[in-house]
Amino acid sequence: MPRGKMIGTNVALVGSEELSGSDDCHVYAIRYAPEKICLIDAGVRSSSKIIQNITDTFKGACEITHLILTHAHIDHIGAAHEFLARYPHLQIAAHQWDQGPIEGKSGTEKFTAASWYGITYTPVKLNIQFSKDEEELRLGPIKLKIYHTPGHTPGSISVLYTNPTTGKILFGQDVHGPFMREFNSNIQDWQASMKKLISLEPDFLCEGHFGVISGKDQVKNFIKSYLQQHQHLG
Repeated sequence: MPRGKMIGTNVALVGSEELSGSDDCHVYAIRYAPEKICLIDAGVRSSSKIIQNITDTFKGACEITHLILTHAHIDHIGAAHEFLARYPHLQIAAHQWDQGPIEGKSGTEKFTAASWYGITYTPVKLNIQFSKDEEELRLGPIKLKIYHTPGHTPGSISVLYTNPTTGKILFGQDVHGPFMREFNSNIQDWQASMKKLISLEPDFLCEGHFGVISGKDQVKNFIKSYLQQHQHLG
């Protein structure tokens, strides 16, 4: 049985607490060419299991060419250096406002939350730095839209992939929060970001810890439920 979950024809959930490692966020793979993969987030330290899940789910070995880090927390970036060691030409992308902790800039270490997990983070350099409210990343025949969605962290991003058969797949990751001042969270920014995501009307939401929410109304209601839950913080 494949250790992964297909979402349409060429997108899969390939990492999570159950699929790869107990501390991992949900990790998603987009196959944009027969043997080429773009990974959304890296998990903490389970790259070998995630790679095996990709092979099993897509029924064949694939090269991970791109790794998009949605924000700078350790459960999303911890294994980035492992993937880079396995794929030396890997292109690592993130928003410039989370670049400091991802690259290990002095004074930004706490923003990875690695101390919470008792883990020593190994920094990686970004090849691609997003800097605008909305950008595009082309991978072979497909186009990903990158939205700056600050709030959980200053440099949080969301990725939208419009699949011609499946519809709009939104990798929103940590829609749910949490929000902590010591990690530079900003609830007002997050509220604006969530309203932006609702306006995209995605058919699927690939969340960072709650799996895949299917259906336009279900996605909208999921995001709205957290807006309501956290409204007292604003």
